[in-house]
Amino acid sequence: MTDRDMLELLRSDGDEGLKRVMSAYSGLVYSIAAGILSDNEDRREAVSDTFYKVWRAREDIDLSRASLKGYIAMAARSCALNKLKSLRQYEPLPENEADLGIDVDFDSDESAKINEDIIKECVSSMPSPDREIFISRYYYEKPVAVIASEQGLKERRVEYILSKGKRRLRKALLKGGILL
Repeated sequence: MTDRDMLELLRSDGDEGLKRVMSAYSGLVYSIAAGILSDNEDRREAVSDTFYKVWRAREDIDLSRASLKGYIAMAARSCALNKLKSLRQYEPLPENEADLGIDVDFDSDESAKINEDIIKECVSSMPSPDREIFISRYYYEKPVAVIASEQGLKERRVEYILSKGKRRLRKALLKGGILL
């Protein structure tokens, strides 16, 4: 069943459509939640929240902007991070850590696509474990101490790797990105 077919079924018959969507994407949603949440019960709750969010937004989902799978993945990440935040384990990125020192344009669709491609390319070209550390911090927003523990490294080493990755990303965006 295609994304369009599943979305149409979700819109016309909410219960049956939701069953199909859950059958197709529950593994993806659970794996996203598992990457963010450590407790199994919290993961299951985030999965439920995700599919409820998809069901509620079924009339507003626009497949010309993103695939159903992409929409569900973004919803899963959002729900898992919200759950983590509610558990008070969430450590927001400090203002100075989230800033690259440049203003990247994500307002226009074309600029956003170019900048996202540069970011993906830069992060995917990072060597291991730098790539995993960078993703853990800036995608899953895990605390430095947790990342250091998971990687078996000292916190200062993780901070150095993150700093090096930000410099590399800034250089790539300055070279080929769309800036404000």
